[in-house]
Amino acid sequence: MFQPSDMNTAVQACDDFYNHAIGGWKEKNPLENHPEWPAWNSFIALHELNQERLKELVDNISKEGSTASGPSQKLADYYLTAMDEEAIEAKGVAVLAPLFAKCSVDAVESNCTDVIADLLKLGARMPFSVSESPDKANSSWTILSLSQSGLGLPDKDYYFDEDKEEKRGLYVKHIATMFKLAHGYDEEKCQEVAEAIFKFELEMAGNHMTRTELRDPEKTYNKMSVAELQNRCSEGNVDFARFFERLGKSAEDLGDINVRTVDALVKGTKQLKSTDPEILSNYFQWSVIRNHASFDLPKAFADEHFDFYEKALKGTQEQKQRWKRALGQAEASLGDILGQCYVDKYFDTEAKAKALNIVEDVRVALEQRLKEVDFFTADSTREMALKKMEAFKVKIGFPDEWVDYSSLEIVKGDHFGNQLRVEEFELKRTLGFCNAATDRSRWFMTPQTVNAYYHPSLNEIVFPAAILQPPFYDKNAPDAINFGAMGAVVGHEMTHGFDDQGRKYDANGNMVDWWTEADAAEYERRVDVMIKQAEEFKVHGVPLKGKLTCGENIADLGGVKLSQRALINNLKKKGQDPDAPEEDGTSPRQKFFFSWARCWAQNAKKERELQLVTIDPHGPNQMRANCPLSNTPEFYTSFQITEGSPMYIDPKDRVDIW
Repeated sequence: MFQPSDMNTAVQACDDFYNHAIGGWKEKNPLENHPEWPAWNSFIALHELNQERLKELVDNISKEGSTASGPSQKLADYYLTAMDEEAIEAKGVAVLAPLFAKCSVDAVESNCTDVIADLLKLGARMPFSVSESPDKANSSWTILSLSQSGLGLPDKDYYFDEDKEEKRGLYVKHIATMFKLAHGYDEEKCQEVAEAIFKFELEMAGNHMTRTELRDPEKTYNKMSVAELQNRCSEGNVDFARFFERLGKSAEDLGDINVRTVDALVKGTKQLKSTDPEILSNYFQWSVIRNHASFDLPKAFADEHFDFYEKALKGTQEQKQRWKRALGQAEASLGDILGQCYVDKYFDTEAKAKALNIVEDVRVALEQRLKEVDFFTADSTREMALKKMEAFKVKIGFPDEWVDYSSLEIVKGDHFGNQLRVEEFELKRTLGFCNAATDRSRWFMTPQTVNAYYHPSLNEIVFPAAILQPPFYDKNAPDAINFGAMGAVVGHEMTHGFDDQGRKYDANGNMVDWWTEADAAEYERRVDVMIKQAEEFKVHGVPLKGKLTCGENIADLGGVKLSQRALINNLKKKGQDPDAPEEDGTSPRQKFFFSWARCWAQNAKKERELQLVTIDPHGPNQMRANCPLSNTPEFYTSFQITEGSPMYIDPKDRVDIW
């Protein structure tokens, strides 16, 4: 939680509130102390604490030996096998041979569809991915989704941005090195293979939608039958009926599906047909290598993967210890078993009850705001907004039912095989949810995850157990501190229901336009103001992507304003003045703003900050702390922010949405 020692009083609040509030924290937490991370912040610090706790839990289960049983034994077997680096070294690259055989030149020439299906089933990233989600037009029914995929660089823009030319060169070298490790080719051969793979990915990337475009729920909703998809991709060489059958569910059993990125699939399947089989075989092999290099293969692969993806792209200085990476693998593979252990040991039910009170207080604040916003000129728009707010479902802590892993076989001593079986297990679960009634009890984060989310199709806000800890929540902290942190997180997630994309869904989670034309136009005008503000913010000279970060920026502003209102409502009930100085000289309202800034305390490498500008829908932490406050009138009076100071925005240029 916020402490006065977190401050740097040499920086004035009116100049840069973020560094005024947490400059001291930044000095006490230099990145040199955390070389395993490209950035160190409140979320990662709490994640590291949870990692230590989870390690203790898994170690204790492992020590039980034969007395452990069921899911706990499965977790222990998985973790201990993942920790056996000597066994992984001994098996070497031989574990890759069966997968490489599936994508040999002969296999590609014989049936490219089978190659893609077989490798995707085993976790490799193919030119398109398979997932499931509620039908945007009928949220009570879940359907399969197909989307663009298959790039080795973090994003489409990495293939085209001028400032990433050096990264592209390093990527080609990285591919070449990996083929040297996997096959022992000479340097000339490795370079030739790498350049051909990059050229293939470059063409594929040119057909992809941008991250900003992918935010649009209307552009990414293209419901059709498998037969219609096949008709659209008639110039390609993928038989989609055969593809789905091979994955484990027939086109008939799947029913209609959503093709999120139609153009990418149409052009991508055509590209597959026109590409030389040898290049395709090498590309598929690269996908296999890339999927396993960070942990499942000998150390030389892990080191090379780290040097490119972590050191070159993010600026990370040291690879994480083996136990942390093994625990990360266990989290991804058996997350709910870990979650159940975590909740049993660490979840505070009293904290849950108090957090629910905060949620209700912020919900009341949102209701008050929806009743007064002046851009709702039509009663119908306001009524639908209130109806949506009233329908919010709240989940806190952990799910009522855990994932059943009984059908997943974990074999001691076979880490690589365990990974393949996990991938097949997860795909089977995914297909099982498709063309079936939506399970609204599911969680999409584990309890030990330090985060929260809003799901537009389920109209629900979810707060895992792990976020109910300092600096986000402390049941013994003053209200002002908790509302500035946890309350603002709650308000942030609620606001997502009414951000530039969330507003397109109704109370039931269906994509329905419930806005009048005039009200929607005024809302979008205000959103444009926020986009403009974001684009004025630069990271090492690179302007932020206003449209990409728009939803998160709206949610940050809404979170601050709604939680502040909830705090004031509470203080008024107690007869307390929010602006009266307390014993430490600061008022509750000032503490609220300090607590908000403390949430975003961070030190980060330049490489990581620049990477996030390209790929992250969230703005930089400094902007996340400052920008909402510069658009909040009460902040100006609390810290005497006057015209001409860097934190000042002219009232006519401020964002006023939620």
